[in-house]
Amino acid sequence: MRFFHVDGSTIAGGKSKTMLDRIREGTQGPVVKTILFIIILAFAFTGVSAYLGGSVDDYAAKVNDKEISRADFDRAYQGQRARMEQQFGEMFEMLAADETYMREMRVGVLEQMIEEELAVQLASDMNLSQSADALRNAIRQMPEFQINGQFSNDAYLRQLNSADFTPTAFRDYLQLQMNRVALMQGAFGSEFVLDNESERLQVLQNERRSGRYALVSADDYMDLVELSDAEIEEFYYENQDAFRQEERIKLAYVELSFTDVLESIDVDDAEVRAYYDANPASFRSEESRSIAHILVEFGDNEDAALERIREIQSRLEAGEDFAELAATESDDIFSGEDGGELGLLERDTLDPDLEDAGFALAAEGDVSDVVRSEFGFHLIKLTDLTEAESTSFADVADDIRANIAQAEAERVYFEQQQELARISFEVDNTLDEAAAALGLTVQTSPWISRNEPVEGFDDANLLQQAFSDDVSERGLNSELIELDDRSLVVRSSEYLAPQVLALEDVRTDIEAYLSADKAEALAAERAQEILAMVEAGDNVADIEFVDIESASRFGSNLPGAVRQQLFRMPVSDSPVYAQVTLSNGDAAVIELTNMQPGVVDAEDAERSKRQLESQYAELAYRAVMDALKAKATIERRL
Repeated sequence: MRFFHVDGSTIAGGKSKTMLDRIREGTQGPVVKTILFIIILAFAFTGVSAYLGGSVDDYAAKVNDKEISRADFDRAYQGQRARMEQQFGEMFEMLAADETYMREMRVGVLEQMIEEELAVQLASDMNLSQSADALRNAIRQMPEFQINGQFSNDAYLRQLNSADFTPTAFRDYLQLQMNRVALMQGAFGSEFVLDNESERLQVLQNERRSGRYALVSADDYMDLVELSDAEIEEFYYENQDAFRQEERIKLAYVELSFTDVLESIDVDDAEVRAYYDANPASFRSEESRSIAHILVEFGDNEDAALERIREIQSRLEAGEDFAELAATESDDIFSGEDGGELGLLERDTLDPDLEDAGFALAAEGDVSDVVRSEFGFHLIKLTDLTEAESTSFADVADDIRANIAQAEAERVYFEQQQELARISFEVDNTLDEAAAALGLTVQTSPWISRNEPVEGFDDANLLQQAFSDDVSERGLNSELIELDDRSLVVRSSEYLAPQVLALEDVRTDIEAYLSADKAEALAAERAQEILAMVEAGDNVADIEFVDIESASRFGSNLPGAVRQQLFRMPVSDSPVYAQVTLSNGDAAVIELTNMQPGVVDAEDAERSKRQLESQYAELAYRAVMDALKAKATIERRL
């Protein structure tokens, strides 16, 4: 096992030089580029301009005086929710209903952001830095900034502007993240595994165990459970945090929908026709032609070259195939392998004489007379000709109408956005005037919380505005909130501050929890009795045991807790016994009678090595982060 000090020296393992070498290599490695696309784009293009400039209104954590803004945290949390929902589908609804699970997920997201910030700060302390060329190349390779596979400065600036980044701020952000990735890759990519370690892992993983187990169901003891009011009250008052309800808000809001604006736009036939007539080039395809050639270079004797091309011309006129002659006779061996094809003919791409000859050909299959260029003599063949043609008005009228409507809707939508923002700001104690001016309706949302926002009200920016002091406490209108295809202004309709739920509201849940807990305890007591009986060799014929035949460590035919305990038990020449509680509260008594050592599989060695390397890297990562957290000043405000 290997651990690293924060300054890069080793506690054990003697690998400081390797780690630092890896860091230096990592700053230029292809893995960094791959990880950057995952990390940078996940953050940069969701509007995290506050990342470099501190918090906007509030912060979720502070790491050595560097704030992680509440907006950034909410955005990261919602992103994690979306990924889990996509991964687990309908099952996620069950997870989301568990407040404890969701609270732990929020804590996990925040801890990940804290660790990323610590890594950024460590990289800065170690003076890691990317060259201007490295940053420029990383930016130019990002697909979001490319058009047709080429970097576009216009696309780059538009993307940054939409994310509220300046080019300088983005380069600074990219510098920090590339430094962090290079540090992590260098530190944890240096782990290695010896062959005997890999073999030992396979022996353990492929091990087989046999025996039997008996289950004691907790449900069988529910009827024996008795609860007093005193027990319920004691549990309630000792676990107040478990019954704390987060702040909730019901919003009054005015919504401006781009879809509604678009549907209201009417474009008449005359306007469509006028646009068609005024833009003929937009509805006309250009002529397209492709050519092939046979080349005879001048060499030392231009007259001999001319005689040779004339001979090839004669063979063509006699009926020989142009492509076959290009393959066998052309001095341009690269195009000759493809029948002499030069591809699409465009002006200013070839020798002017070749272009003139190619454009002079009238029909597919026509071959020019001998053409002289600076390279030699050519025969040019027109291999493909697509005539220029105009698209009829009838074919494009619907598209023109849609484009005109789209452009007009964008103009109207922008004007209405500005009007909605202006009126709701000037008259900030009601939404009625803004709604009346724009012909909209003041609507009311369901109850919303930060942790469990309902669909349609789960945008991070909307949540930040909804729970801002101006809206939740002062009763003012929010700023204009721009979402994908709609804009809203919200205000508080009803607001509930964080509170502890009353005992009567949670009594049923407490009773169910305590009853299950007591039933589990009774089942465990019965399992302990059975364990004592089998260890003493008493008759347990009335106990129903399930046989275990050569169970594998990763099999699925046993209850999880039973399988895990079975492989934790020590191996002996005589039977070994243990007791374990299952996740559903049932208890189990396990008897281990036989162990078969795992067989080493040479073909599986590489997978085992990668698995161990991953485990070592995780241990190293945790050691570094634990050390960083121990030295850092961290304030969490969840």
